[in-house]
Amino acid sequence: MIKFVQLKQQFDVKKMQEEVCALESELWKPHYNTRDYEGSWTTLQLRSINGKLENSISIQSSALQKNMAYENTILLEKCIYLQSVINFFECEKMSVRLMNLHAGAVIKEHRDFEMNFEKGEARFHIPIQTNRDVAFFIEHEKIPMNEGECWYLNLSLKHSVNNLGNSNRIHLVIDCKVNDWIKKLLTEEAMLTATIDEEKEEVNYSASDKIKIIQQLRMMGTPVSKELADKLEAENN
Repeated sequence: MIKFVQLKQQFDVKKMQEEVCALESELWKPHYNTRDYEGSWTTLQLRSINGKLENSISIQSSALQKNMAYENTILLEKCIYLQSVINFFECEKMSVRLMNLHAGAVIKEHRDFEMNFEKGEARFHIPIQTNRDVAFFIEHEKIPMNEGECWYLNLSLKHSVNNLGNSNRIHLVIDCKVNDWIKKLLTEEAMLTATIDEEKEEVNYSASDKIKIIQQLRMMGTPVSKELADKLEAENN
């Protein structure tokens, strides 16, 4: 199982920061899962379910039903360079978001349900703005992500983030469906740093973990989250 990978690819920090600064600040919305963080954690949707800005949740592609597909939002049209960053990934893209962890905020340790390469979905983080006092941990191992870098992270493992700095941390977060291009990307030729634990058992969520996820989805109160909760509940029975 791959824990994390730093790719050789580097993106233009100045261009990304200029495009993010040009977006309207009032469009940023609090992250929907308020149980998992303290302080301010906001998101801006560049690609979402049906292309709507208000659809802020990220859902496994296997859970998407008819009339529920990921599409670009109107904001992405304004971000020419970010479009090129996203298009670097030659695969089907699902959710694409800007995620802003404000100064002093903490993301509590949690897991993202089946979000890993081995399950067919890969999440990439590209730091646009960060500071030396941001600490991102996967299973208590600190991942030192710098501006412009590109990282694959296995977020089905326990992870947490602390922003102890005086400035906000903004990442471009891209969820991809694994294809042959992604498989080729996550090879030694593309890597600078990687942790791969072939002995590690696949993460299996307990019944209580799944119940907690279902409860969180129902608390969101959206049609999309309700459908996903129903699907997970059926699988759990």
